[in-house]
Formats: sequence, C-alpha cells, structure tokens
Amino acid sequence: MTRLSAWTWLVMGGLAVLAAHAHAASPKADVIEDVNAKQLEDLVAESDYVAVFWYKKSCKDCDKVLAELENIDDDTDRFGVHFVKIADKKYAKSYGVKTFPALSFFRNKEPMHYEGDLMDESSVLEFLTSLEAMELPDQIEEVNAKILDKIVEEQEFVAVLFYKSECRRCAKALQELENVDDDADQLGIAFVKINDPELADEYSLGSLPALVYYRRRIPVVYDGDLMNEDKVLEWLVENKNTGDDDDVIDDVTLGLLNTLIDSLDHLAVVFYDRDESDDGVILQELENIDDDLDAQGIHIVKIADDVAAREYGIEDMPCLVYFEKEIPSLYDGDLHNEEEVLAWLIEQLHSDEIEDVTDEMLDKLIKEANHLAVLFYDEDSQESQMVVAELENIDDECDAKGISFVKIDNDDEAKEYGIDTLPTLVYFEKGVPSVYSGNLLTEEEVLDWLVHQVEEDEIEEVTDEMLDRLIGRTEHLAVLFYDKDSRRSRKVLAELENIDDECDGRGVYFVKIDNYAEAIEYGIDTIPTLVYFESEIPYIFEGDLMKEEEVLYWLFHHVDHEEIADVTDEMLGKLIANEPFLAVLFYDKEDAEDHEVLAELENIDDDCEQAGVPFVKIDNDAEAKEYGIDELPTLVYFENRIPSIYEGDLSNEQEVLAWLMEQKTTDTIEEVTDEILDDLIANFEYVVVYFSGKCEEGQKCDKILDELENIDDDTDDHGMHFVTTEETGLANEYGIKNLPALVLFRNGEPVVYKGDISNEEAVLKWVTSEDTLQIPNQIEEVNQRMLERILNISDNVAVFFYDEDDMKSKKILIELENIDDDCDDIGIDFVKISDEGIAQEYDIASMPALVYFRHRFPQIYEGDMFDEDGLLEWLIDNKDKGPASIIEEVDGKMLQTLVDTFEYLVVYFYDDNCPTCETVLAELETIDDETDEIGIQFVKTNDVDVAEDLGISHLPALVYFEGGVPSIYDGDIQAEEQVLEWLIEQRHEDTIENINRQMLYTLIDTQDYLAVYFFNEENDECPKVLRTLEKIDDEAAEFGIQMVKMNDRLMAKKYGFRNPPGLVYFRKGKHIKYDGDLYDEEDVLDWLTAPENMELNDAIEKVNRKMFERIRQTTDYLAVFFYTEEGCKQCQKVLAELENIDDEADANGIDFVKIDDSQLAKDVGVYALPAIVFYRSGSEEPIIYAGDMKNEENLLAWLLTEKDPTADFIEDMDGEILQRVIRDADAIAVYFYKDDSTCAICMQVLEELENIDDDTDRIGVSFVKTQDLKVAERYGVTSVPALLYFEHQVPTVYEGDLLAEEDVLQWLILQKTEDTIETVNRNMLEVMLEDTQYLAVFFYKPNCRACETVLAELENIDDECDLYGIHMVKIQDAQLAKRYGIKTLPALIYFRNGNPLIFDGDMQNEGNVLEWLKDDDNRDLDGEIEAVNTRMLKRLLDESPFMAVFFYEDDCTECEQVLHELENIDEEVDMYGIDFVKINDPDAAHRFNILHTPALVYFRKKVPLVYDGDLLDEEKVFQWLTSQDVFEIKDEIEEVNRKMLEKLLDENDFVAVYFYEDNAKCQEVLSELEKIDDETDDLDITFVKIRDTRYAKKYGIQKLPALVYFRRRFPSIYRGDLMVEEEVLEWLQKNRFKHPELNLFMYATGAITLAFIMYTLFLIFCFRSPGHQKAA
Repeated sequence: MTRLSAWTWLVMGGLAVLAAHAHAASPKADVIEDVNAKQLEDLVAESDYVAVFWYKKSCKDCDKVLAELENIDDDTDRFGVHFVKIADKKYAKSYGVKTFPALSFFRNKEPMHYEGDLMDESSVLEFLTSLEAMELPDQIEEVNAKILDKIVEEQEFVAVLFYKSECRRCAKALQELENVDDDADQLGIAFVKINDPELADEYSLGSLPALVYYRRRIPVVYDGDLMNEDKVLEWLVENKNTGDDDDVIDDVTLGLLNTLIDSLDHLAVVFYDRDESDDGVILQELENIDDDLDAQGIHIVKIADDVAAREYGIEDMPCLVYFEKEIPSLYDGDLHNEEEVLAWLIEQLHSDEIEDVTDEMLDKLIKEANHLAVLFYDEDSQESQMVVAELENIDDECDAKGISFVKIDNDDEAKEYGIDTLPTLVYFEKGVPSVYSGNLLTEEEVLDWLVHQVEEDEIEEVTDEMLDRLIGRTEHLAVLFYDKDSRRSRKVLAELENIDDECDGRGVYFVKIDNYAEAIEYGIDTIPTLVYFESEIPYIFEGDLMKEEEVLYWLFHHVDHEEIADVTDEMLGKLIANEPFLAVLFYDKEDAEDHEVLAELENIDDDCEQAGVPFVKIDNDAEAKEYGIDELPTLVYFENRIPSIYEGDLSNEQEVLAWLMEQKTTDTIEEVTDEILDDLIANFEYVVVYFSGKCEEGQKCDKILDELENIDDDTDDHGMHFVTTEETGLANEYGIKNLPALVLFRNGEPVVYKGDISNEEAVLKWVTSEDTLQIPNQIEEVNQRMLERILNISDNVAVFFYDEDDMKSKKILIELENIDDDCDDIGIDFVKISDEGIAQEYDIASMPALVYFRHRFPQIYEGDMFDEDGLLEWLIDNKDKGPASIIEEVDGKMLQTLVDTFEYLVVYFYDDNCPTCETVLAELETIDDETDEIGIQFVKTNDVDVAEDLGISHLPALVYFEGGVPSIYDGDIQAEEQVLEWLIEQRHEDTIENINRQMLYTLIDTQDYLAVYFFNEENDECPKVLRTLEKIDDEAAEFGIQMVKMNDRLMAKKYGFRNPPGLVYFRKGKHIKYDGDLYDEEDVLDWLTAPENMELNDAIEKVNRKMFERIRQTTDYLAVFFYTEEGCKQCQKVLAELENIDDEADANGIDFVKIDDSQLAKDVGVYALPAIVFYRSGSEEPIIYAGDMKNEENLLAWLLTEKDPTADFIEDMDGEILQRVIRDADAIAVYFYKDDSTCAICMQVLEELENIDDDTDRIGVSFVKTQDLKVAERYGVTSVPALLYFEHQVPTVYEGDLLAEEDVLQWLILQKTEDTIETVNRNMLEVMLEDTQYLAVFFYKPNCRACETVLAELENIDDECDLYGIHMVKIQDAQLAKRYGIKTLPALIYFRNGNPLIFDGDMQNEGNVLEWLKDDDNRDLDGEIEAVNTRMLKRLLDESPFMAVFFYEDDCTECEQVLHELENIDEEVDMYGIDFVKINDPDAAHRFNILHTPALVYFRKKVPLVYDGDLLDEEKVFQWLTSQDVFEIKDEIEEVNRKMLEKLLDENDFVAVYFYEDNAKCQEVLSELEKIDDETDDLDITFVKIRDTRYAKKYGIQKLPALVYFRRRFPSIYRGDLMVEEEVLEWLQKNRFKHPELNLFMYATGAITLAFIMYTLFLIFCFRSPGHQKAA
C-alpha cells in the first residue's frame, strides 16, 4: 500500500487527527522490510516462500537494485511471497552468498539463488512466482489463490488438489498423489495443491479433498477414488488427450460455471437436458465449431443443471448464453445451425451491442457488479430503438471505464424500481441505483454522466420504490431527504458528498431522494433531513448537516453501537406493519426521569435485537394517547400488530427483558387499553376480548385469565386475536355490564359468550364454531389461517379473493351476497378474503377472483361475477358434475402446488392423443374412493412438460408422491387392483421409492442427504437386499435421509457399481459408496448416520432432532446453534459469524451443528432465538451461552472454557498484589475465606461462587479470593466468609446468602450496571476516612420511607460525584451518626481528608446536593493541594484556563518532600487564578509524556509546559508559575485576574489591558484585537484581558468593552473605535514611542504657566484699589 493510499484509507475511518499522526508515523508500505539474522531465520522457518535481498551498506549498486525491486514488493505480497532485505555478510556466507547484491528464494526453507539480471524487475518477479520456482523435489507444490490463477492462466494443463489442514483423509490422499506427481510432469501436466476452503466452496466442491483438472482454463472435477493413484493418473491422461482432440465441449458444475464467468472475458455456455436426445444432437453440432471459437478466444462449456438454468432465468432448454466480462446475452436463433451460432458469437465478440438480460440475470448482476448501467426499454417502441442505437455507440467506452452495460425489456421489473416511463437509464454502484434524468439520445452526455458517477464521490439519487427495496435489502443505509431546488439542500449535499467514500468503506450505503411525499411517509417535514436505516430501523440525525465530520461520527457510532432508535409516528406505523415483533418506548425527551429509564433500557437493546425484537422509542404525546397511554414513560410490545403494555418497573432492565422474551416465546393474552382495543376491532376481522374489569392477582378474574391463556395459541391458529383489558369504557359502550365477560368481535360486531368462561375447552369450541363465526346475510370474512382451516374441514368452498380498497370488488360483493344463502342450502361454504399477498399464495393472477375448492382442488371462475345467477349455476354444476370417484383434472402449475400441499398424492399422467389413456383412466377411477379412504389424493394431468421434467417419456404413467418425493409405478397400470395394492403398500409400508434418471438429478440438487439403491431386476440378490434396506427406510427418514431405488445400470456404473446391487450416498451432490454388507441393515444405518459421513463441507452442519440425538451420543463436546429460518433477521447474521470459528472449534474437538427446532430449544430452556447451547458428555444439563453471539472470539473462548471447566477457577491473591489489583481494577469482587477447620462453609461457598466466575467476567467484574486477614481487617472484614465488591477502590459488602450463587451474581450485576451507592460498615468507613480525600457518607436507618426517598435521589448523582473524585457511600449506624452530632436520620456528611461537614439543605434536591459537594469552598483543603483522578483532571483542564498539576507516586520519598514544599505556595498561586492539583496515576502521567516523577506541569488552556527547575525551591516554582514568559500564550491575548495584572504592571513598563464582559459585542471586539497581538509583542507591549467590571471602575471606566494603555502604571484610555484594529495599533504605537524629554518639557511649561496664573491672581486680589470703600 502506498503512502497516499494509506492516507486515503485512514481518512475513510473519519478520524482525521489520528490519521494525520498515523500517516506521519507509518512506514512506506511498498518498502522491502529490513531484517536481522534472527528475524530472517524465524521468517524462513514460519513461511513457505521467502525472497531475500542480500546487500551491504555503502554500496551504490545495491541501492539501485533495491529501488527496482521495491517496485515488485506489492506483487510478491499478492502471491504470498515475503520479500525482505538483510545486510549481514557473515549470515549471507552461511547460504553461499559471497557477492553483493544478491537474491535468494526460500521455498519450504530450501534456498534457490537468482542468477539473472537483478535490475530487470519483471524477470525477478517471474522467477519468484513461476511454477518452476515453486517446484519441490518429490512433492506436490503448495500454492495460494493468486499463484493458482497465474498458473492456470499460463499453463495449458493443471491438476489441483484442494485440501484442508487437520484432515486425515486429505493427508492420505496427498501421500498417494505425490506418487504420480513426476508422471504428471512428464505428461506436461502441472500438479499443485491448495489449502483454501473458501475457494473450494466457490467451486462447490463439497467435502475435501477434491481434485480439479484445468484444461485450457476449463475446470473438470474428478469424482473417483483419490486413494487410487493409478486411476487418478489414468483420468488425467484421458482428459489431456481429450483436450488435445479439441472436439469435446466440457461439462461443468454450477460452482465451476460461476468461477468461469468471473474469470473469463469471453465464455459461451450451453444449458441443456442430458435426457433429451435432441439436446445431444445440438451438442454434437456445436462441437464442430469448438476449435473456431478457441481461435477467437471464446471458451465454450455445457451444463445440465436446472438450478443453474433457473438462476439465470432460463426456462427452455437447450439454450446458449454468451458471457462477455460477466454480462450475459441470450442467443435466440436455431441451435442446430452451427454456422449461424458461430457467426453470432463472433459478432458478439466484435460488436458494440448492449446485451439483453432476463430479470433473474439483472438481479444477479446488480448484486455482483460494482458498476452497472441498465437501460429499461420497450422493444416495440420506436423511441426505445433510437435510444438503444445511440447508446450502443458508447458501450466500448463504458467497458473501458469498468462499467457493464445491459438492457432489459420487462415492464414489471421497471415498475419494481419505480420506473413508469420507458426508456430510462439507471446506474447501479454496488447495488445502489441512480437514475439518469438527461437526454438519452445525446450519447456523449450519457457517457460523461456515467463516467462522472464512477469517478466522483456523489451520493446516488433514488426513487421511492428504489428506496423501499434498499431499506429492505441493506443492513446499513444512510438516506438524505432533500429538495434539489433548495439552496440549503444543495449546500448540505455538497458537504455530505465529502464523506460518501468513507461511508462506503464502512459498508454504509449513502443515497439521496428528492421526494417530499416519501419524506412525509416517514414523518419528516423539514428538508433536508438525514435518516440512517439499520436493518430497516430508522435513526434521524438531529445535528448540523453542514458539519460532515459530526455526521460521519454519528453514522459510524450507529454502525458500531446498538442504540434505541428515535422514530416519528409515521415511521412507527411502518415498523408496526412490517415487523412481526417490536418493542416501543413512549417517552418525554424533556423529562430527566425518562432519560434515566432510557439509559437502563439501552443495556438490553442488544439482547432484544439478538432475540429478533427491534427496540425503538418515540417522543409524541398524541401518538401515545392513541394507544390510551396517559403516563410516560410506557413500554408497549407489538406482536403481529397486536400491542401489549408493560405494567412493571421500567428501571429494572432485566425484568423488562424477561417480560419481552416471555411475550415473544410464550402463549400470553395481550393486555390492552380501550384505545388500542378500539383500533384492533376496527382493523381485524376476528378479535376475542376478555373484559376482566379491575382485577387483582389471585382473584377469580385472574384465575380465569390463566385458564384462557391455554387456548391463546389455538385461537391464533384460527386467525383470531385474543386480548384482555381491565378498562370498562368500551365494554359500557357495547352494553356489557356483567364482568368478567368474554366477547367475540366479528368484523366489528360483538357476540357475547353465555357459557362458563373458566371452561377454556368450551370457550375454544364456541369461538371456532361456524355458527359463532357466521354473520347473518353476509359472506363471512376470513384470514389466511381460517381459510386453511375451512379448506381442511369442508369439501366444497367458494372463496372470493378481493382488495378491500377496490370499488369493483365492493360492487361484485354486493351481488354475491344475494347467493350466499343459496350456497349454504346446497352445502357450499362461501367466504371472502382480502389479506395482503393472498393472491400469490394461491397462484391467482389478478383480483377480484372467485375460486371454487372441491376437496381442496381449486377451479377459477372465468365468467361474469356481476351475474350472480350464472355464478350460482356454475357452482352447482361443479358440485354435482359427477361422483367423488372422478379423478380431478389439474394443470402443471396446480400440480406443483398439490405436491407441496399434500403429504400423499398420486398423479396419473396421460396424453390426449394416447389411444390407451382413456381406458386406463376408466379403470383407475374405480379405485379413487379407496385411495381417498387411505388418505391419498388422486389427480390426473395431461401436462406433458411436467411429465418430461420427471423423466417420463412413455404415457400413460402413474407417479406416487410422499412428502414431495416421487416414486414411479412400474407394474401393469391397467390392473387397478394391483395399482391399489401398490399404493396401499407405499402409503403404509416402509417402501423405498422408485425413481428414474431425471428424478435422480432433481433429488441430488434438492436433497441434502440422499441414499440411492441401484438394483437390477435380473439379479435375484437385489430384491433380498431391497427388503433388508426397507427395514431402515423410516429410521433413515428420521435423520433427514431420503432413500430411493433405481433400476438404471448406466447410472449405477457411473457411480461405481458395474454389477448392482449397490448403495451410493449423496451429501449436497457429493457422493460416497457403501463398501460394507448390504444385508446388515444396522451397519448400513450406522454408516448413513455416522457424523463423519453426514458432514457436507466446512460450514456448520444442519441437523434434525434425530441426527442431533445421534451426534449427542457419539460426541464428547457439542455446540448447537438453535435458530429459525423464518422471522429471525439476526439468525443469519449470527450464523455468518459462527462459520468463522467452526474450524477452530473442530480443531479443539468440539463439534458444531445448527438446528431449526424451536420446540427442542424450549426443552433445553431456550426461549429466544438465535441461541447457542453447549453439551458436554457426562453432564446432565447443557449450558446456554449468555454473551454476544456476534463476537466470535469471546464465543470461542467460552466454548474452550466450557470444554475444560477445571481451568475455570477464582484466582487466589494476597498482600501487595491484591492491594494493587483492587487499586487498578474498575470493578472487582474479593472473596475473603479460610481454608481450615475454623470455617466450615468457606470451601462450600467457594465451590458455588466458582460457578459464576465466567458470568462475572462477561459483565466486566474480576473475581479473586484471598486468605489475607490483614487485608480483610483493613476493609473492616471481621468474620469469614465475606464478599466485598470494589468499584474504583470503593468497597461494598454483600449482606445476603453467599451459598445462593444466583443471588450473588444478580447483586454483582446490580452493582456494576446500576447507579448504586455502596454500603459500608463502621470498620470499612474508618479505613475509607484514612484513604479517601473526598468522601460523602449518607447515614440512614431501616424501614425509613424518607431515607429511601432521599437515597433514590442521591443515587442519581453518584456517577457525577465519581467524576469529581467524590466517593459516596451509605451506612446504617445510628451510634456512629450521634458521634458527629446527628440526631435525626437521614443525614449527609462530607468528609474532606477526614474533616466532617454536615449538609443542612434539602437532600431530596439532588442538584443542590451535587452543587454543594463540588463547591470550591467546601472542597478546599487548608494548606493542602487537592488530589484528583484522571477523569477529574480532564474535566478541570476543560474548565480552568490555568492549572498547575503535580504528578507523584506512592512510596516516593522525594515526592513527599516536594509536595510539602509546594503546599506552602498553594494559596499564593490560587490568588493568581492558577488552580493547583496533584495526581497519582501512571497512565495520566504517560499520557502527558511524564516519564519520571515527581514532576510539575503547568497547563495554559490545556497546553502543557513542564517545569525543569528545582521542585524543592518553592520560591522559584512560584516565580516560574507567575512569570510572564510562562503565562503568555502565542497568538492569543492572555486572561488575567487582579493579582496577576498588578504583578504585570509592576514588572512591565508597557501594558495594554482590554476590559470586557461576557457578551457578544465584547467577544467580537476581542477577535479583532487578537489580530494585532503579535504586533504589540513586537512593540514590547504586554497585551492582556480581564473580565472584572469593578476593577475597571477603578480606572474610571464605566462602559465596556474598553482599552487602557499603561505606561509605567500611568493609564491612558482609548477613545476610538475598538473594531478598527489598525487604528488601535496606531494609537498604541504613538503611546509607546512618546519621548520622555518631551514629557519633561511639557511638565515644565505647565508648571510655569500655573505659576504665572497664581501670581496674577495674587496681584488682583491682594492689591485692590482703596477707592471702592469710599464710594460705599
């Protein structure tokens, strides 16, 4: 990886700061690593392939060669070759290297020296990765996937053995095949081996070992015995010679076909049916052009596989598909004309034509292609034809850019993506669609748009239908709802497109949608808005969309952490409709108590998710009131849209989880409010309501409810919803006065039960009877379950399928109501159904539709449904058209439905043109009634295609299906009695079904386990063996093994039996032969059911109950994954994780299986799926895993621990080690005990506690034990056994029964997860008073309601106290309370280093208590520096601009001396606004690069500066802390207090002071002034700021902000505009450079002037004229 790509990857992580650091620190990825001799020796010992570049220092040639070789370092890595360099002459000589530079290649520790030109990097790479370089004497060479690709590309003939480690059979096969390695070489066949199970799975090789032969890149799988090397060699030679002839089209499997499509640019594939003779003729024709295709570079293969055909949407075979770079194109010409076929293929190769695909092909391409352009068009439209012609001009350019281009003519597929107008172009990037909105006839613009989509980081635009598909299919999806015409939307979009790539890198798909109506559907009224969907659960982003880093962090946080999603009411409606199970918390976002409940419930969100119950929350009072919820918070559980309200304590998350699991797994009648009930009655056809009235536990009404719970499942099966309510409002509305009462609401109409409610059987009979359910003069509305029940019990049923919102349906229904009674009179039940998806379920093409079911066989009415008389006549005709003995006619599609529906079915295949078919049918209809009596449905069909699919070539024919498995009747079909006997035998006896070749192929594809008995009618031994095998047919079926028989010598020969009888066992298509005694049925059964034979591949095996029991008996250690394939989204996710540890578990002797059996799960105590259970041989009870199933590493560790529980014990500790562990651990439980006669129960308690050691580990609580009585006494433990729990060194004593390990575990969980205040005794408190700087002690007494109220409030602030380093404990000790003058309880005392301070405020106001505890005046310790912890230090650094931190350690004499000195200056430093604290935490010291203690660090706005002077000289420390050099912060005006300002004025001649207050204008001015801070520094002016209004008044400043310039303490106030920083700077410059001489002159001039004025006044007043007196 280059430096640039490393940078890109890290940016995608969203951690820009860390990325920059990592980028700077990381080495260049494509540099060859330098090693020493020891490292090289280890590398050669551990790695198969190592390339070593020998060089010496100060060697110019070496440097040049090294520069060249580093160009191929990445390439060698991809081929699994480690490339290193070493400068060690002595070590080089030991390998014969004497000249430098040199290159050696170690293969399995053996060196080979390169003798070519080292400057030619291509030759070097070829040398290191060629097959010759890999060759080892007398060994098959080991390769990896990359090397295998290269060898297959370069070599014409390659044999590859796929194997796996820890496989005894693989080792044996390898040993045999190494005997033919040299022979293969002589034949020109390269022979290699590969240990890559994932690659083997891609090829669908099944169980390993397996041998694959590549002939000109076309793979062929060997299906013979790998232990017989002669046969293997013979097969290789035969295939090589076949390849030399070049006239055979290779047959491939589906797995190999997919690999070829991925790896070959040009591939032609013939899909054919090997049983069709015409297909064989076509293949012979096509083999004539095989050589021509090879010459053109087109490979051609064939495949006979119905599953493969269906996967590519191919319905008719044979069919030719041409794949160009994985894009398919169908040939629609005549396959018999090989010349036309050749011309078409060559045309496809050279033409710029956009390939046409089927909808199945398109789905596959969208899933697999990174960049795909799809043109949805209409072949019959002239506009579409013009667009196609234009776009085909850019097909090649798209290919060059890596964009696959296809077209599809399918209106339905277009509609699925919300496309109504054709043609339309859609671009898919990794499955995410984006619609082109420009002119499709301008190909250059289209090309530019497509290239832009590939190259630019743009968020894809989608339609609402596309969005719905993506939400349903994508686990992580971010959706921006925006308005493309809005300027703000465009700005937001531009920001978010910067993080699109990062989202892709974390698997988050990002799309945008400009559709206000769709936004409204999700309750979004503000545009733009970002919504993140995780497994369909929406989360709305509420931050600033313009801050892309915040958005990215939020998205990744949701990817990495499970949180309860906040939803709108519209989103909630969608979730209730779509999710079968849903938990909803209705809460008030502004309520602090609700947030506490929410915090508790977040702890169980993961558990609910794993159990398949999504958890969401909603802050919407109106929505809550719709469900009758008046008090918040309230939890409601929805199951299939039916709500149930939780009545317990929401703050107890374990109880909540247990209740949710009970709701999901048990038969509970949901409790509802009147509002919910009203909604249910309006929306569901049948609702059974138990009105109990006010009902307390134990009362009669409660006991009746318990009885009714027994029939809840039965009513569910009948499609009825059963609920209960204590509210009486709705009961009164319906006139129900006497409670308790049971009422059935039929389509909103109430029917009251008059019988005994406590008799649940009678109640069930009543609610399910036709008389109760039938509504007079109306056609009864049913749901799917009820319809199934009616079809099972009634022979004649007319069903009207309709859409309740369709006006036509409503009109028809009015007409049909007129004949409802007539139908009843003639015995036809008439019902209607409008369930969503019901039409597809019954294969009905369009609605409305009327279907008549006679004995469950459907017949669709094709006439006018508005003509009720005609319809009634049609129903009567169908009911009376003949006796029941007539065999019903069905078509092919209906036949498949019947095969799936009926356990026992017999089908008569005939042809209308067959002369004997009618005669045979007449005979068979005579036994139709008898087959009905024994439970076999009899039908007939003239669908020849279905017969051909079953391999039936001669008609008439009779096929019996049991459980979907066919068996062909091979007797005289006209002898009806014999046919009947055969059918009875098939139905009741253990008979093995008879099949033909086509059926075999189908069964091999569809059955996991298939045992095939090949027999020969002419061999007398075969019937005897058959009778033996039929004895175990039923038992084999219990293990999920389908047994069939087959009379086909050719197929028998293919699978290894030239002379039947023989038994072949197929496991997922891979077969093995039985070599034992076929007459020993027990041995055969043991062989079939042996776990090693049932193993399919490296995946976790799926078993049924019988297989599970068998494996349990034969396996010492068994891990079982219980899951369900329906309704469990988490099951597949968890299973994918478990597959990663299957091999490790197997290597450690633990078998891993999976089972879909919820009843068995319940039997072992599992009520929520998925779940993992571990069985150990000899242990009575299995162990259920209670951890995170997605964390495979933890799960594997748990399995290994459970396998060897003796390794699971509580660790013993004492002394200093124990003290250190208590000090360092966040949460630890310590068991104090004695192992002697003085403590009788200590060891018994220890045994119990060791049962929960693993559980405590999982919740993050360490568990240790000790016999150290000194430690015990230190924590006030006076008697043993005793258990103390420490959280951050604060102890809590367990006061319950230590022998009850479950109670102990619950207590520890409570301590760990809840905000509980620790309980202490007097001794423990005395120890804590000595050790704890800040300790809040709550004194209380038992049975005191006021104490409990206050305690509940104080527990809300316990965590926050921890953040401030304040430990809070509680104690019941009234005597000790009196010692501190406490007369009434409860009371709170705050101890600071043991000094008590009593709280005299309102203890129920936790906010006031917290403020009092953290108030500086209360926390202040006279003459002592405050001790803090790491969290508190971080908090203080965030809050305080100036902080001095003293780092020290325990047991450090120097630290104590320094601390004593520093405490002398604590108060003085505080006067300068500097907070002084101390911390004893090595991790915190390491974080700030403090390597040695004691150390003093001064933080100025979180920027650290380490003091490097003498810490014992407190005067120097004080001067340093308050000096201007330390105080100044670059590019910022420093904040000071009065004391600091006075000091600065004393020490500096020139000081500019900005007086301000906390408002917007002052901040605006400050930002301007900070622009000239550097310039003032250059003028030698100290620039500071102070926020002190009173101090400003000292200098005559009345209005803030203001600027004062001090020149030798003489102030000058700036009178100009502070917002003009240039004028401010100019003013400061003028004041700074005034000359002192000029000042003296001015003072002198002023003095003279003043003296002159004084003298003048003296003359005026002292020498007045006496004439004035005379005049007077």
